[in-house]
Amino acid sequence: MEIQNGCRAEYGPLELRIQATARVNGFTVYVDDPRREQPSVLDGAVQSTLESAKEYVVLKAGEYLTSLKEDAPHEPEWRCS
Repeated sequence: MEIQNGCRAEYGPLELRIQATARVNGFTVYVDDPRREQPSVLDGAVQSTLESAKEYVVLKAGEYLTSLKEDAPHEPEWRCS
C-alpha cells in the first residue's frame, strides 16, 4: 500500500502505519498482523508530534507481540512520504 503524508514500517511480523490527518499534529496509527484473519490489531487517533506517534505505535506493537510471547524487534526502519 502506498502511503501519502504518513509513514510505514515492518516490525517483526507486524506492519506499522502512521497517517497524517487534517488536524494540527493529528495522526491515525495502525498496527496490523497479516497472520490473522482480521489483521487490524490497533487503529486510533493520536495528537502528537510525528516522532511521538512513531514511539507510541512501536510501544503498542511491542506490547502486542509480548502478549503473544514473541520477541519484539529493536527499531523499525520508517519510510515516510
